[in-house]
Amino acid sequence: MRGHATHPLLALAGALVLATPCAANTYVVDDTSTIPYESNLVTRWKDNATTGGRQMSNDIEGAATVTLRLNVQPWLNRNGRIYLALPQQPIGVVNVEWSTQGRLLPGKLQSGERTLVYAGPIRTSVLEDTFNVHVVADGRRVNAAQRLNFHFEIDVD
Repeated sequence: MRGHATHPLLALAGALVLATPCAANTYVVDDTSTIPYESNLVTRWKDNATTGGRQMSNDIEGAATVTLRLNVQPWLNRNGRIYLALPQQPIGVVNVEWSTQGRLLPGKLQSGERTLVYAGPIRTSVLEDTFNVHVVADGRRVNAAQRLNFHFEIDVD
């Protein structure tokens, strides 16, 4: 029975790039000071209860806690919008949801998208918050550990 078997690990890692331009007025934010509480995200098969019995899902899920530290010094005293981005993944669609402690916005995204996590004036050189992350992917497509290269982007005014 697959119900509670541990599936291969999905590694969480931020893209560690310094203020590199993405597009006009969009830059990758340096998140090299971010600290994951776990270096690997252990996943398990997701069970979906249905009426009339129990049906197994093909999804795997896992959770992790990460202390984010975003170096926004290059945009100090400017207005900006910061996004969490996850590029398309070779394993197909990956769904991510997170809650925060309030400095940044909670949200969700699918691989290939970006989602707003902050909008407003940049008043400090580092934005910090704790993300509780929940990841869901199609377990039929995950045969080994995967690196999810999240990164943060900022659009500046």
